[in-house]
Amino acid sequence: MRVLLDNNIDRRFSRLLTGHDAVHARQVGWEDLHNGDLIAAAELEGFAVLITADKNLRYQQNLKGRTISIITLNSILVDFPGIQPLVPQVLAALENLPQGAFITITP
Repeated sequence: MRVLLDNNIDRRFSRLLTGHDAVHARQVGWEDLHNGDLIAAAELEGFAVLITADKNLRYQQNLKGRTISIITLNSILVDFPGIQPLVPQVLAALENLPQGAFITITP
């Protein structure tokens, strides 16, 4: 599955998503894209999911009719040590991810 990491996620997180094609927004030149623009670009390029730490994104964006889903990492600390323990839950969510869904992963 093609996975895009938002600018607010440590790029090292991509290496932990084994079995998936995970890239960081900066790697594809999207460091200046945010929220709706980032979602639209990701969907256009065939990404199935955006992983973010932006807890408000679900209230700011409507995914109705979209093919991309959003996984929000709801960790107190969003640095690498804070999100690394969430990997098993993220991998499990990716296994049965419906299109156009918002999923929140909490520790």
